[in-house]
Formats: sequence, structure tokens, C-alpha cells
Amino acid sequence: MSYKENEVVAKFTKGNHQSNCKKYTADDLLEMFDQTNVTKNALGDYYDFTVNECITHVDLDAVALVTKDLVVTSECDDMFVYLNNGNIEVECSLEEAYKLLLEYKLAFGNKWVLGID
Repeated sequence: MSYKENEVVAKFTKGNHQSNCKKYTADDLLEMFDQTNVTKNALGDYYDFTVNECITHVDLDAVALVTKDLVVTSECDDMFVYLNNGNIEVECSLEEAYKLLLEYKLAFGNKWVLGID
């Protein structure tokens, strides 16, 4: 792991559509990091796979899900995506999380809010 906890912007857990604090989605990752290789370390080394290869779409609803645990960081005015090999907790405000929860409930119904298939 070559990023610092204070640089973490978002954390995505494998199998989820949203970041752990519900501020970003897998679609946001695709938009911000289209065809960008996942960062291996602070030396500028990268894995031989892209962010796009870490995201899959569910056929029926075209919902993007991450297939690996990822961490998005902001370092010196640049943003990077790393594999998450640690257990960094990223806080977000309860008010913001509740607002996003209501928005998703309206958009997708209770099955997405409650995680029901």
C-alpha cells in the first residue's frame, strides 16, 4: 500500500455499486478514470489492468459493480486508483449518506436500498 490515509477520497468494496460512504458510484469511476491503469505504488508503477477492467455491468439494469476492492486518492492535485489491501475507514457525514440513500430509494426502489435481488 503506497497511499496515505489522509489522501483517501473514496473506498469501493468488491461487489458494490457505490463507494462505502455512498458519495461516488462505479459509474463515477468509469467517468473519471476511463482506460486508466490501476496504480501499484508511489513510484509511478501501474498494474497491467485498467479501472474499466475492475468494473462489470449487471445485464438487466446496466448497473456497474466493482470487481475488486479499490481506493481513490487525491495526491498533489492528481487522483489515483489503487487496489485496497488495507482496512482504511473513510468517513462521510450521516446527513449526506441519508440524502443519497433517499435518492437511490426513489430511483431504484427498495430492492437496491435494502440489497435485495
